[in-house]
Amino acid sequence: MNDRPRMIVALASTSEADDRFIWDRIRAIQTAMFAAGPVVIKFAYFGREGALKTRPYITTSWVTDPDDMAAIMDRGRAGCVCGCYVPITDILEQALRETRQGPVQAVVIVGDCFHGDFDDVVATARQLRATGSRLFLFQQGRSSHTERAFKILAEVTGGAYFQINQHVEAVAQRLPGMLEAVTNFVIGGTAALEARGNDSDILLLQQMDAADQIEQGIPQTD
Repeated sequence: MNDRPRMIVALASTSEADDRFIWDRIRAIQTAMFAAGPVVIKFAYFGREGALKTRPYITTSWVTDPDDMAAIMDRGRAGCVCGCYVPITDILEQALRETRQGPVQAVVIVGDCFHGDFDDVVATARQLRATGSRLFLFQQGRSSHTERAFKILAEVTGGAYFQINQHVEAVAQRLPGMLEAVTNFVIGGTAALEARGNDSDILLLQQMDAADQIEQGIPQTD
């Protein structure tokens, strides 16, 4: 297991309705993610600590089996705190600590609102990129502040940004394909995406290439 590619999947929603939708979607999608190949996942969400405090909770062990993942999500869903204050920096700092034990190819964050000191978060993201990690951010809702923050975090790590809308079925149905594409990248790198070449893989490659060019200051062409 130690030599398997690793990824962290974090749910960071503040809206209870959106949160319920995403939990259900991720629980259904994770079977296909494991089916993509040998991969281990840590799952992160915000849970309750004491009467009033919330904290980011990341599974202590790396999950290798979809049944175990489903059971963890079921337990987590029962203890999840919806509508809480979700600082993205907590997730990134925990991810950075994980890289000290071994490479983490991807950190996936699904959330609807950015909180935290932006400069500090970007600095942590750059440290993650230096270890080989990329951020893949899926935004719920239409917050322009969150969109800007998520896009920049994707850019500085060579990752990707996508907006999802549960009320638009065509967009909502894209999430499974995109998460499967991220998993295939974790397992086989960009070569795996190029070899598969479906719509989700191509879109992910385009986003990652654009992020790399922006970060390197290379002018983009239409």
